[in-house]
Amino acid sequence: MKPRIRDALQFCPNLPTPPAIAIRIVELGRDPNVDLTALARLLAKDPALASRVLRASNSALYGGRRRSDNLRQAMVVIGLNATMSLALSFSLGELLNGDAYSHRGISRYWRRAFISATAARLISELRNLPEQEEAFLAALLQDIGVLALDAAMPEEYRPLLAQSRDHDGLLQLEREQLGSDHGEAGTWLMRHWRLPERMASIAFAAHDPVGAPIPDDHRDFVKCVAVAGRIADLFLAEDREAATDRLAQAGSGLLGLDGEALQDLIAQVSQVLPEVATLYETDIISARQAAGVTDQAREILVARNLQLIQQMEVQQQQFQEMEHTTRHLRESANRDALTGLENRRRFDEVLETEFMLAGENGWPMTIAFMDVDHFKMVNDTHGHLAGDAVLSTTAHVLESHLRKRDFIMRYGGDEFVAILPGTGIEQARGVFERLREAVLEQRFQGTGGARFGITVSIGLASHMDGERRVGSALELVRAADRALYEAKGSGRDRIGVDAA
Repeated sequence: MKPRIRDALQFCPNLPTPPAIAIRIVELGRDPNVDLTALARLLAKDPALASRVLRASNSALYGGRRRSDNLRQAMVVIGLNATMSLALSFSLGELLNGDAYSHRGISRYWRRAFISATAARLISELRNLPEQEEAFLAALLQDIGVLALDAAMPEEYRPLLAQSRDHDGLLQLEREQLGSDHGEAGTWLMRHWRLPERMASIAFAAHDPVGAPIPDDHRDFVKCVAVAGRIADLFLAEDREAATDRLAQAGSGLLGLDGEALQDLIAQVSQVLPEVATLYETDIISARQAAGVTDQAREILVARNLQLIQQMEVQQQQFQEMEHTTRHLRESANRDALTGLENRRRFDEVLETEFMLAGENGWPMTIAFMDVDHFKMVNDTHGHLAGDAVLSTTAHVLESHLRKRDFIMRYGGDEFVAILPGTGIEQARGVFERLREAVLEQRFQGTGGARFGITVSIGLASHMDGERRVGSALELVRAADRALYEAKGSGRDRIGVDAA
């Protein structure tokens, strides 16, 4: 808060002051040993307040609970903390409803306070949060800073009240013209009154329930009050459609409430408001206006829900298309265009994974490097188209002789590589011997119609096969490469096996 705002509040001679009994209730609440008897004695000193607490306990706010014939019974039924919060809300509610403020252009804001309080209690009940009366009281006082600023700096503040059309508009004007807002002023005032810190922090935190610097265990409490404020804004709004949209965003984003849940909440608030108005002896909103708000909000939320469903369907379709495109691009990046086999990049990924699994599970794995013998001569003699046919056919033969769980990739140029999980060196030797013979049987047609055949040289190396162990995937690659070099050096068209 700006220092000049704090000074104005601190030295204001007519700053809003809670009634004496409210101060005594706050003091009583700080006593860890407080009991029903002490509170009953205090309330008995104010028969009017005691009567209102009894009426509240038997009202629609506590529908379904046992009816109470006296204050003591009511306190037992609703509990000590609820009674204290309820009594405090009645005492402090007088500030919002008093004649001293009726001329200051703030009726919209105390009406917002009572509607917010009603909604906060219903939301906290829906969310199964404890201390629902505390939620009522917190929402009731969330805009108390409006009274504080109006009292402390009327010349500057009253024009802002006159210019603003709604709560958000007032906040914006306050921040632009004063450099602070009524949330900060409300927090200062409640700390000045020595209310509990969780209650005091609500005033500023409700304007930013996600980013406000408050303890995590207060966050849900603040979110309830923030959404309750949006419900109040709907009942008071000139532009109902915009207010409903803001409520839907807040309800969904902060509490995960969908359109149907919000419709039920708005209807419940509309039903309970007359009871609240009677209990607090004030006029909040007419029954006809409340019913109109409920009906209009229902229509807007239904339409918005249909629109969201349509948007979700479009987004889902777009997501699926993007996912398909991404998958296609990923596959394209890992696949050789000529042979259709996966490429060197994919080999590096698979090798590390399979090497790790083989070590963790103790099963063997074998890798094989294969070269088309004298491939450069094929290109030079029969042309590059014939060379491409050789690579494509060889790839097909390799795929057809390996299992589905094996991996075969084009390593680069005329070189292929295969990974055989769960396969030892001797079993792999048999597989690749059949594969070598299958390649040998293939015939190709070159330039001018000449037919020719090819051979391949193969190098094998294994890991976790009997006594065979290698230290890393890279060592295994080097071992297979040595075996291939040995096969080629021994005359080609054969299989080399690394003995390490």
